[in-house]
Amino acid sequence: MNKPARVIVIGGGITGATIAANLSVQGQQVTLLEKETVGSNGATKYSGALFRLFDPDPEIVKLARASIELMEHSRVGQVFAMGLRRNGILYACEKSQSNEDAIAACIAQYSDALYPLQQVSAQAACDLSNGCYSNDNERTLLYEPRGGYGDIRKTARDLASLVRSYGNLVLENVQVDEISSTTCGVTVRCAQYVLEADYLVLASGAWARQLAGQLPIDTRSIPLASLRTRRESPIPIIDTQTGTHVIPLQGGYYQAGSKIRTCAKDPESLRYESNLIVADILDRLKGSRLDHSEADVVTVLEGFDSYTADGRPVLDFVDEHQRCIAATGFCGVGYKIALAVAEQVKYRLLSNEMAWSSPDANTANVFALARFGSEECV
Repeated sequence: MNKPARVIVIGGGITGATIAANLSVQGQQVTLLEKETVGSNGATKYSGALFRLFDPDPEIVKLARASIELMEHSRVGQVFAMGLRRNGILYACEKSQSNEDAIAACIAQYSDALYPLQQVSAQAACDLSNGCYSNDNERTLLYEPRGGYGDIRKTARDLASLVRSYGNLVLENVQVDEISSTTCGVTVRCAQYVLEADYLVLASGAWARQLAGQLPIDTRSIPLASLRTRRESPIPIIDTQTGTHVIPLQGGYYQAGSKIRTCAKDPESLRYESNLIVADILDRLKGSRLDHSEADVVTVLEGFDSYTADGRPVLDFVDEHQRCIAATGFCGVGYKIALAVAEQVKYRLLSNEMAWSSPDANTANVFALARFGSEECV
């Protein structure tokens, strides 16, 4: 039997926790490091955790579908699914032939008993949303009955508990200062520790560039606001024509998004102008026939994520020795593809040592660093 690999995962958000849990279930010796507490930091902290299959990018759709299947038959997927409210999700986009064709193609390829997809009428969308989404909106409308939204922070914590249940370490409030690799393994230097392992997974999101400086990612704000509402929708609504979304909260509230974006090299350098954000959110909601005033806004949430130029994540080795792999640049969709990403990382790290069958090589190439003309960052 092959000896278990020692793997350090940096980042206790939804991506890092899922990867650490997946490796733990496979019998590897895992240490999960988080600079604050698991699930309370980074993109995970304020994520709306929308879960849907459809995406304009077919490669993201493939990962989302793989995640759906993993929720059915993997131990980690079952833990993940416990935090997902699968009460449906409505996707609205501009009426155009290209959008109609893309949605029809997605339905034809992926809709089945496991995860049905339905193109619906404006009246059906109004009924599904309890009248929240007006039937006067002229959109192409896709309903995913088994989509929804999740308690992403609880899910990250539950996955960390799964890591611990296999006798592995979850170390919180640990600031990583430096990482390095050799042909034999990796070294992680912290204020409190110097840790060594066979492999390292860099899943620290927008902070990944602090440890791998040439990663082709930047940090972008994703401002959100919580609002009081007089009409609650039981399902999340995404309206890409107006660039907003609505996520149900408890007790007559929901969360809505803004398209005002600022960019920076790290989250600490981002700037949020609350007045502009509130005005933008109200205007976008009005475009979706959801009228609100400033008095309805309870709070502005300073969300963010790591982004790449092409909207696809980086899942690749970042050092010459192929000991450090980055899983970052999720562009706001990390939650719905986390399970599939964890599988990709597992195979990239351990397929040779554990004699596992590797996934399709083209899938690995799609998310490789080479597409940006760079390969080594550590």
